[in-house]
Amino acid sequence: MRIFVITIFMLFGAAYAQAQGVTPAIEFTTSEYNGSWKNEAGSLVTLAVNDGEVRGIYQTNVGQPDKNQSFALIGFVEGDQITFTVNFKGYGSMTAWVGQMTVDEAGKPYIRTLWHLTRDKEDSKEKDDLWQSIITGASNFVAVE
Repeated sequence: MRIFVITIFMLFGAAYAQAQGVTPAIEFTTSEYNGSWKNEAGSLVTLAVNDGEVRGIYQTNVGQPDKNQSFALIGFVEGDQITFTVNFKGYGSMTAWVGQMTVDEAGKPYIRTLWHLTRDKEDSKEKDDLWQSIITGASNFVAVE
C-alpha cells in the first residue's frame, strides 16, 4: 500500500510540474557517466566510475598533442556532479573540469562543464606572467552512440 501511495504521489507531482511548465528533476546514478563522451571541439573522454571514483582516458582534438594520443584521467562523481583532471604529460599543461550531468530539450543526457587549463611558465617569468598561464572555458559533453 505504501508503495502504491508513493507511486501515485510521484505521478501526480510530475503531472503537476509538467502542467506548470516546470521540468521535473531527473535523478542520475553514477553509472550513467560510464562510457564515451565527446565535446563540441571533438575531444573524446572515456569514463569508468567505481564507487564514486572516475578513471578514464582523454583524447584532445585541440592544441599540440597528437589527436590519436590518449592521456590518463582521474576524478570523482557524486550524484549528478563530476570533476576530473588530465595531465597532458610532455606538453607542459594540465586541465581540470568540473560540472554536472543534465538533459537537453530532447531529454538526452549531457555533461555541462567549466574547465581551467594551466601551462607551465619558466620560473624566471612566473612573477610577471603567472596569471597568463591559466585559461578557462566551458565544454558540453554528449554521449557517443
